[in-house]
Amino acid sequence: MSQSIDSYTIVASTVKNAKTRIKEITFGGGYRQFITDGLNANEESWSVEFKPVVSGTASSLETVLLNSTTSEANLIAWTPPGATTSSYFTAHDIQKSHIPPSWHFISCTLRKEFILF
Repeated sequence: MSQSIDSYTIVASTVKNAKTRIKEITFGGGYRQFITDGLNANEESWSVEFKPVVSGTASSLETVLLNSTTSEANLIAWTPPGATTSSYFTAHDIQKSHIPPSWHFISCTLRKEFILF
C-alpha cells in the first residue's frame, strides 16, 4: 500500500538529481580501482514545488509527505516527468510557506526508494 501525490499538481520546475555510489581505493603511482556500491547504486532524487494550495489542502499534502518516512506502507507512488511508470519515494527537506490570506507553497525533495513488498 502506498500514498499518491498525483492529485496535487506539481509545478513544472522539478529538478532531477542523480548519482552513482561507488567504492574506491587509491594505490601509489596514481592508480585506483572502483566498483559500484550495492545492487541499487544509482541514487535518484527530485526537487519539487507544488502549485499554491489553500490551507486545508496544504495540511493534507504536508501530512502525506511527512508520513512517507514512517513506514513502507506510507511511501509515495509518483511518476516523475519523462518516466512511464511510477516509483516509490520518500519526502525530505519539506518547506511550507504561507501567502496571505490562505494560500501555501509546499516544496520538498523526493528520494527514490527501492523497496521489495
